[in-house]
Amino acid sequence: MSTISQSYFSRKKQALSLWFEGKMLTFFVLILLFVSAVIVLFPRILVIVPTGKNGVIYRPLSGGVDQKEVIREGAHLVFPWNTITQYSIQVQLQELKLQLMTADLLKTNVTVSFQFEVNPNTLPFLHKYVGHDYLEKMIIPQVTRVSREKVAKLNSQKAFTGDIGQVANDIAISTDSLLIQQLSPPGLSDVRLIRVSSVQITSVEYPQEVQSAIVNKLVEAENADAYKFKIQAARSEAERKAIEAKGIKDFQDIVNQGMTENYLRYRGIQATEDLAKSGNAKTLIFGSGPSGLPLILGNAVENTTPATTTSTATTKVDSSTSAPVSPDASTGSSKSDASKPTASKDASKPESAPKPGAGEPEKK
Repeated sequence: MSTISQSYFSRKKQALSLWFEGKMLTFFVLILLFVSAVIVLFPRILVIVPTGKNGVIYRPLSGGVDQKEVIREGAHLVFPWNTITQYSIQVQLQELKLQLMTADLLKTNVTVSFQFEVNPNTLPFLHKYVGHDYLEKMIIPQVTRVSREKVAKLNSQKAFTGDIGQVANDIAISTDSLLIQQLSPPGLSDVRLIRVSSVQITSVEYPQEVQSAIVNKLVEAENADAYKFKIQAARSEAERKAIEAKGIKDFQDIVNQGMTENYLRYRGIQATEDLAKSGNAKTLIFGSGPSGLPLILGNAVENTTPATTTSTATTKVDSSTSAPVSPDASTGSSKSDASKPTASKDASKPESAPKPGAGEPEKK
């Protein structure tokens, strides 16, 4: 019995070996196809959602967009015929360059920047009713429309100077409200798909003529302010000079009270002593007043024209005698010496003519 069973199994084994040898090429091809399919379809089977993004799955064999499931961050295994569309859930920034017209019909080039983000919980509705290009379809047109409406109600001075912050805030609020109203899915109300969180007017550029006029206006205003400061400085300078003049006058009044004749004579004596003590060569010129002070101080005290010394005194020539006569005998500074002989005319030495001066009589 055992011999029969062994022979049976050996025959089956040989038959299986012969069959496998005949189908080996087919098995090799199938394995190769399977491996190729895995390599090709692996990216569609294993989907990795990166940080800051969520995904929406589309099932073509079971109802289309899955409105109940949102694919979160991480790795996910899906069937290769299903598709996952990823959306950024981070806050994004977009910049628009617009030409806006104000209430005073001034065309202005304005740069508007706004921040927006999608609601991760309503991504399936956004994907189904708007699509992946929601920025170009909905947000940019609404921001442009609201910006034109808000700026058109104000003149250029209010729109882009003092009220520019309020204008940007109004644009953000109005745009966000319109997006809620217009993007609500059918059968639902007040469902937020997209949120515009902030709007900023980053730059304002007026026409060249208007810019030149504004610059000239500012320059003139600054010049006017500068003149105010100049007038104030001149007024302060005038007050300073008036105070200085009053101080000088008070000083002179106080000093004049002590400027007596005796005090001036005392100062003259001190000056004479200082000159006498000096080791340098000097020439002292005394006045002819009773004080006998130096010429300058004597002139100030006597208030008269002092006489000069004998060396500078003018001699008077008498027609009857040849001896010179002193103009001031009281001082004793120009008295003639008795021991000296009287000057006479010498024929060999002609007498020199007297120098003309204040004391010489006029010749007729």
